[in-house]
Amino acid sequence: MQTVSKRSLAPDLARGVMLMLIALSHAHQFIRGHPTTHRNYPTDGSTLDLAVSGLQMLTVDGQPLPLFAALFGYGLVQLAGRQPTWPAARWTVVKRCFWMIVLGALHAHFLFEADILGTYGVLGLVLVSTMVWRDQSLLALAGGWMAVYLTYVVLSAFQVIKVDGVLPEGLPTWGLHSVVWPAAVLIPVVLGMWAARHKMLMEPERHVRFLRNTAIFGIGFMIVGGLPLSLVVAQVIDGVPMPLVILHTLSVLPGGLGYAALMGYIAAKVKKPGLVMVAIAATGERSLTNYILQSVSWTLVFTIGGLGYEIGVAQASLVGLCTWLATVILSLGMHLAGIRGPLEVLLRFLTYGRRKKKPRPQAQPPRAMADQLS
Repeated sequence: MQTVSKRSLAPDLARGVMLMLIALSHAHQFIRGHPTTHRNYPTDGSTLDLAVSGLQMLTVDGQPLPLFAALFGYGLVQLAGRQPTWPAARWTVVKRCFWMIVLGALHAHFLFEADILGTYGVLGLVLVSTMVWRDQSLLALAGGWMAVYLTYVVLSAFQVIKVDGVLPEGLPTWGLHSVVWPAAVLIPVVLGMWAARHKMLMEPERHVRFLRNTAIFGIGFMIVGGLPLSLVVAQVIDGVPMPLVILHTLSVLPGGLGYAALMGYIAAKVKKPGLVMVAIAATGERSLTNYILQSVSWTLVFTIGGLGYEIGVAQASLVGLCTWLATVILSLGMHLAGIRGPLEVLLRFLTYGRRKKKPRPQAQPPRAMADQLS
């Protein structure tokens, strides 16, 4: 259990849970040959399929994106804080984000065109200079962009503005996503950066009340805002007014942040993590490797195996859950054996190159570095 004891539990626990949400939200996307509704859920499934569709629409679909974004922003500040100076920190972040874009392009080309690594790589390059902004400026950026995003959601929902839904397949699709999606996830990335400055997940015991309230509000808003459209997907009701469709779209952001806060709250309350929690944290510690392994599973099961034409949502979700559980078991074994994730090792090498081991400097926020240089 050495690895978990040397790392803060909450960020890895949140990443491990995030991977489960990603697996569940992706698996049904590979079902073929059926009419579909919101988020590509088939409309002709069994009662069980419809129930699973509605439940996932409420609690899973869309939430991994802001959760991943917030954890990415949190990780950027941690990465920068381990460097001795701000110029070194900035260059490290730039290199890490560049190689994320490269790995994302390879992932999209060979395995899964809806890759999100490139999205966050692009966003990291865009936001690197904001890492030395004051808290008020970061929060103002998040608030201002929220107003822009809300305007876009409303106008597009009422078809005042339109985006062509016909996209080419393969790498061009990934390239478009990597440019457009950063605009949608900028807010949680910035909020993740702000949270990292205050060590919300590194020292969650200092922020128990804030984490608890954020989890209650975020997940509560997600349920209230997402319930109407989830009932439509489950075919319990026939339709909902457009304002409720918009509310569902907006509920995704607080839902993802609420999940992150919940993992921080749990980590603060747990004195000694059990085997299950250790295994999930080990999965999150190897999140890049396990994210790619999910795509390998989709390729083997759905593309090569052709299973997408033969199953419904309930079975697809079971495949997604089993895929995640397989990575949990694998990660636990690697953890107990002291083996790091191979793609984490690769990305670290691409970022830092070969360098002699030195005592890790005391991490400090990039903003503090900038103050020292001014």
